[in-house]
Amino acid sequence: MEDNSKAAAKTVRNAEQESTAAGTDSNKSEASGTFVAYMDDSAQPQPVRKQEKLPTSAKALDRWFAERQKQHGPRRLLEIPNEALIASAGPINLTGNITLVNEDGSLSYANHLSLCRCGASKNKPICDQQHLEVEFLHSGRIQEASDAQHTERPSKLTISVIKNGPITFRGRLRLHNNLGQECVKQRGSLCRCGQSANKPFCDGSHEKTGFRSGR
Repeated sequence: MEDNSKAAAKTVRNAEQESTAAGTDSNKSEASGTFVAYMDDSAQPQPVRKQEKLPTSAKALDRWFAERQKQHGPRRLLEIPNEALIASAGPINLTGNITLVNEDGSLSYANHLSLCRCGASKNKPICDQQHLEVEFLHSGRIQEASDAQHTERPSKLTISVIKNGPITFRGRLRLHNNLGQECVKQRGSLCRCGQSANKPFCDGSHEKTGFRSGR
């Protein structure tokens, strides 16, 4: 687990350096990763991984991102805050300027992601609606307080998928639910095994339950 964390941290640092360089040189080619919406204004948006039954609102959001980017030309951060809706009995729905660091160290970029938090998805870390099959029932309740102030200013959010572990994030993120609860964090670890007693945050339960993220 420690080796995986160190490797993920190194990859995050590299991702942030590459993102900064891309912001100052719009013609620079990237060595790896799938570029979506704000990272490639010349291409139609491509899903980071196959998502089943993408909500109509999410499809509309992705189209809006793509059209807005075409109109403004050079690569840039979209003028939206980074937010995570903790769906009741469902996934974490992320919107923002997202860099996704996959388990194998590859990079993807997106403006909308639905992340599995029940632990049963066959397309981890992306939700594939398995929470319905396994009857995942968490309400989306948030029990932690903010450690940063919310702002509408755009910023980068780096999401790292830890093998057999949680999903970590670095960058200002507002987490909220349909109960009216919210908190703003600069960094943290999100449960994806479905067993944490402190959902949506990780409490180390993946180690006790033997969670495996591989297919």
